[in-house]
Amino acid sequence: MSDSRADGADDDDAKGKEAAVAKTAGFVVFSGIAMSILKAFFPKKDAYHQSPAFPEPKEPIMPIPLEKTRPPAAPQTIKIEKGDTLWGLSRKYGVSIDAIKEANGLTGDTIYAGKKLVIP
Repeated sequence: MSDSRADGADDDDAKGKEAAVAKTAGFVVFSGIAMSILKAFFPKKDAYHQSPAFPEPKEPIMPIPLEKTRPPAAPQTIKIEKGDTLWGLSRKYGVSIDAIKEANGLTGDTIYAGKKLVIP
């Protein structure tokens, strides 16, 4: 009868060791994943890890305002076509929606096909 107790104790001990190994392995995997995530969010900034192909800019990159992208053109009159919108026309001619509305005395955003519109 003592043999069966010893065998049972060995089985319990083996299961306990397997569980401890499984927990340790899970912790190691979790730690590796956590470190990878942290490295992605907080990369090192030393010379060894700096990519020469993509150096950090010396000055912040600022978007160029729409008014500075094209030289000012003389006002022109266009005929509104079906499907035209103030937004589309503002992008096409490089002027703001507010400038088009102000040049034409518009108070709303509705325009109608067949009408003429001044593009400043």
